[in-house]
Amino acid sequence: MAETLPVELLIPCDPQYLSVVRLVVAGIGGRAGLTIDDIDDLKVAVSEACTNTIDHAFADGEGAPQPATIMIRFAPRQGELRIEVEDVGQGFDPDRVPVRPDQPPSLEGGLGLYLIHQLTDSVEVQSAPGSGTKVIMTKRAAR
Repeated sequence: MAETLPVELLIPCDPQYLSVVRLVVAGIGGRAGLTIDDIDDLKVAVSEACTNTIDHAFADGEGAPQPATIMIRFAPRQGELRIEVEDVGQGFDPDRVPVRPDQPPSLEGGLGLYLIHQLTDSVEVQSAPGSGTKVIMTKRAAR
C-alpha cells in the first residue's frame, strides 16, 4: 500500500450515523491490510468511542455547537490503522474514569473505554473538563 492521505469523516452526534462509521472503518481497514477480525474489533472500538460522545459530550446541552458533530480521522498505513474520534463537547477528567485492562469496569461506568482498550493495540484519551475529548486508537494487523 502506497503512502495514503488521512481520511476525515464528520458526522452528526446521532446514533443513526454509527453504521456509516462502521462501513468506513471496514473499507479503510481493508485497504490498510487488516484482517476481518481486526476490522471487526475496530468497528466495535470506534462505535464505543462515538457512542461515548453521543451519550456524554453534550449531555447537559450547555455550549453544544449546533449541530453537535463528531470528527473521525483515519490514518492508514500498511498493516496498521490509527483512528481519532474527537468532539468539542464538555470533556471530562480521564483520571476519574480509570481503565485497568486486566479488570472489567464497575457498574459506575467505563465499559466503553474498557472495550476500546481490549480491542485495540494502543489507546490515548485526551480530555479535560470544558475542552472536548479526543480518543486516539491504533490497531495493527494480526500476525
